[in-house]
Amino acid sequence: MKFKINGLREPGNLEKERAVIEILEDGNVGTLIVASTRQQGEGSVSSEIKNSYWIPDQDVQKGDLIIIYTKAGKKNNRVTPTNSTSYFFYIGLEAPQYNEADETVVVFDISDWKSLRRN
Repeated sequence: MKFKINGLREPGNLEKERAVIEILEDGNVGTLIVASTRQQGEGSVSSEIKNSYWIPDQDVQKGDLIIIYTKAGKKNNRVTPTNSTSYFFYIGLEAPQYNEADETVVVFDISDWKSLRRN
């Protein structure tokens, strides 16, 4: 899944804090995980992640936006005037997760994963 992070909007404001991801090719965003971490320098982040959120399966098209709010809410979408779609997802936290200037968002594409079934 090709994407780019368009920004982290309103950090520190629970009602408006959100990450914006632009989709660069048709696909399904169910392979993406969004998390918070700390910047460690130009182009480098900490390996310590917090508040990971695995985006639910959703077919998307090039030009669509994925908006991940920190607050609680109900998944929904809206078609834009340019005929792309904005999809809204909610992590469900009760406090903002980007309060400090060095806190940022990181997005992982986990196209291949394994799990272990416990008995």
